[in-house]
Amino acid sequence: MRVLITVYPALAHLYPVVPYAWALQTAGHDVRVASHAGFADTIASTGLVPVALGDAGSPEPRLREDARQPPAPEQVDAYARAMRLDPEEREHWIAFYQWNLNPASDYVRPDLPDAPDLVEFARAWRPDLVLWDLVFPAGAVAARVAGAAHGRLLGSNLDYFAYSQERLAARRDAVRAAGLADDPLADLVRPLADRYGVPVDDELLLGQVTIDPLPKGLSLPTATVKVPVRKIPYTGASAFPRWLHTRPQGRPRIALSLGESTRRYVAGDWGRTPKLLAALADLDVEVVATLSPLQLAAVDALPDNVRAIEWVPLTQLLPTCAALVHHGGMGTFSAAVAAGIPQLVCDTDDSLLFRPATAAPAEADSGTYRAGREFGVDGEQEAQEAAGWLHPEKNLLATPCAGYVTAQGAGVRLDHQKQTVPQIRADILRVLTEPAFREGAGALRETWRAMPSPNEIVPALEALAAGRSRGVS
Repeated sequence: MRVLITVYPALAHLYPVVPYAWALQTAGHDVRVASHAGFADTIASTGLVPVALGDAGSPEPRLREDARQPPAPEQVDAYARAMRLDPEEREHWIAFYQWNLNPASDYVRPDLPDAPDLVEFARAWRPDLVLWDLVFPAGAVAARVAGAAHGRLLGSNLDYFAYSQERLAARRDAVRAAGLADDPLADLVRPLADRYGVPVDDELLLGQVTIDPLPKGLSLPTATVKVPVRKIPYTGASAFPRWLHTRPQGRPRIALSLGESTRRYVAGDWGRTPKLLAALADLDVEVVATLSPLQLAAVDALPDNVRAIEWVPLTQLLPTCAALVHHGGMGTFSAAVAAGIPQLVCDTDDSLLFRPATAAPAEADSGTYRAGREFGVDGEQEAQEAAGWLHPEKNLLATPCAGYVTAQGAGVRLDHQKQTVPQIRADILRVLTEPAFREGAGALRETWRAMPSPNEIVPALEALAAGRSRGVS
């Protein structure tokens, strides 16, 4: 069969779906991966065939001056009040409405060439199945136009979309009474759908199935039809560094990895990096820190026991490590699970809510976010932009990730805002010396291993394309 996969043009969106694409490809199916033209070479580097959307020489939609900005906090809270969300539900709503609708808006615009290019390619190529990135809903429209079965790929995200859609549906009258749009996701997709005569319904917005790589207890409860799958960590192909050929002798190795996205625009990492390195400095351990110059901007000097390297595949590094300190991203979490090592997850009590920055760009907080900045906009362009938005001092998924790891006994939560350097150091020592954490990490790895592999879900996807199945709950 022919399978069309759509991905948002970022490594954090591409890498999680590569194992699914290869499982389909090695089963004999014809696979194409569609994204912005400027991302085509990156897709090709994974051994998959790219479909280039739009013009490689034009800015990605997120870099345009008219790119969608996060909704105002007052509007976010108006919905939360109307739906009577408790504090945990409110955080999930913020993740959907203020964070994820922004990238979802990029590649569903009918006034830009990318989404129409996708639909026209699907109309010509006639895929049997379309698997679309959670924040690339134009894939659903393309599937409808081509008459294909379709499903969503959670990738490295929680299903904030279905979770929030279900709460909106249950409390729609109250939302309308508050004068708010009762279906923001439908409103986002409708202009493209209307252009091609596609009705906007729940199946278009949430897919026929959802490929869910998260273990029970971490994924959000929704009524969607799920195809559970084991998340295979994939971080690209590169030469195996010689210094990783052997495990360290005499003292344990600890990996420190703080993410691939905020490293592009949070100078000094909110002060978290210096604090973590200070806690590690006095320990008899070898530290491999995968940190960028921007993350190290506030570090005066690296401790003697720390090797800083901007990039090394975690799939190569983690099997040589006794523990991982990380930011709470799902890709990093999954790599640690697969390696069977304990985790120390950085989290704070901050709400996920973005708030507008009031200072000028040059004076704004080091955690200021602006549309396009995560795509590497240069300093001259940045200086001409508005101040942007203050980013909470944590990863989007830090809290659910930290909660899950600690509940499984596979690690601890670190809070750079509240903990002192000695307290962080004590937690690191606990994870290294108490056998229960290694046992918890081992049990978590067995839970992961018990989930179906990407190869094992291929028959379910074949059946979906043939109209013989609705997935697996």
